[in-house]
Amino acid sequence: MRKNKTMRIASLLLVAVLMTTCIISGTYAKYVTSGEVSDTARVAKFGVEVTANSDLFATTYAKHDSTYSGTLSVVSSDTDKVVAPGTSGDIAAAGLTGKPEVAVRVSYENVDFEIGDNWVAGGAYYCPLVITVNTTEIKGLNYTAAADFEAAVETAIKGVKADFAANTDLSTATTGSVKVAWSWPFSTSATNDVADTELGDAAADGTDIEVSLSYDVTVTQID
Repeated sequence: MRKNKTMRIASLLLVAVLMTTCIISGTYAKYVTSGEVSDTARVAKFGVEVTANSDLFATTYAKHDSTYSGTLSVVSSDTDKVVAPGTSGDIAAAGLTGKPEVAVRVSYENVDFEIGDNWVAGGAYYCPLVITVNTTEIKGLNYTAAADFEAAVETAIKGVKADFAANTDLSTATTGSVKVAWSWPFSTSATNDVADTELGDAAADGTDIEVSLSYDVTVTQID
C-alpha cells in the first residue's frame, strides 16, 4: 500500500514537471523577427528671385521731329518724371531666376493704377493715355470716368498668371510675364489738341495731374 502511494506521488510530480516544462516552453519558444525603420530628408529648394525696375516714366524724352535741331523734346524743370503729348515709355517684364524643387505660381498682386480726378478738359473727364499690358491695348479715351480706366488697367495686369512644374528653370520661362507700355498720342485731332493743351495749362497753374502704377510680382508654392 505504501509503495503504491509513493508511486502515485511520484507520478503526480512527473506530471507537474511536464506541465511546467510545457508552460515554460510556450513562454520562451516563439517566432521573432525585426526590421529597422530609418529615413532622412532635406528642405526642398526654393531660391526664387524677382528682379524688377521702376523706369516706366522719365524726366526727359528724345525728339521725334527731324526738323528740330535739339536732341530732347520734353525736359522736366525739376526731378519730377513727366508725361506729355508725343511721349511714351515701357517697363520690361520682371526677371525671374531660380529652379525651385516645388511647383510655383507666378501672379501679379496689389495692382494700383491711378490717374486721379484731375484729368479734365472742357469740364469732363479726359485722359488721352494709352496703356498696353503685354498685347492688350487700353485707351483712356474709351472710358467716361477715371475709375473705369483705372479698373481696366488693373484687371488686365491681375489677369496674367502662370504655373510652373517643380524643377523648372524660371529664367527661361516664356509665359506669365507682364510688360507694361504707355503712350500719349501726338496730335490725334484738333479737338484733342485743345483738350491736351488744357491739361498742360492746368498743370502750369499748379493742378496736380498725375499717373502712377505699382504692382507686386509674386511667386507662390503650389500645394
